[in-house]
Amino acid sequence: MNDLTEAEVFGPVGYIAKSLAHLRAGHPIEELDTGLVLYVAPTQDDVDNARHMAEILAARWPVSGDH
Repeated sequence: MNDLTEAEVFGPVGYIAKSLAHLRAGHPIEELDTGLVLYVAPTQDDVDNARHMAEILAARWPVSGDH
C-alpha cells in the first residue's frame, strides 16, 4: 500500500515509482521501454523516492511552455 495520489499515478512521480518497483523486483531496465513491463505495485519507499527524484529533476530542468 502507498499514498500515491490519482494525479501522481499518471505523471512523472507515478512513472518513476512504477519503474523503481519494477527494478526492485529484479526485472531488467530494458523492459521499461516496452509494453511488456510486468506491473509491480510500488511500495511507500518507491513513492517517497520517486517524489524526491521528481522534485530534483523539476528544480534542475523546469518545464517551460515553449515546447
